[in-house]
Amino acid sequence: MLRITTNKTSHDVVLRLEGRLEGPWVTVLAQSFRSALSRRSARRLCIDLNGVTFVDAAGKAQLAEAYAQGAELFGDDIETKAIVAEIRADRAGDHHNEGESR
Repeated sequence: MLRITTNKTSHDVVLRLEGRLEGPWVTVLAQSFRSALSRRSARRLCIDLNGVTFVDAAGKAQLAEAYAQGAELFGDDIETKAIVAEIRADRAGDHHNEGESR
């Protein structure tokens, strides 16, 4: 099960995830992200992973897609920090590889 709470401030829209990001919940996150993206105006869009207890490969791919579209990802525990670091490194590697192929 995954719970997604949306918190809006004048500067941010934060999607706070709690539970397991797997299976059908990945689609729910994708829908929530698209909705938040369309309504954010000039606000920063963040995904808070502090309440996440598990992320499967599809969940990680969805987080990477959200990151590629400008979402900021953050988490404080070892697992979520590792997931965020991996997504950032993969994305930085993609940019580096794109530069090499030109």
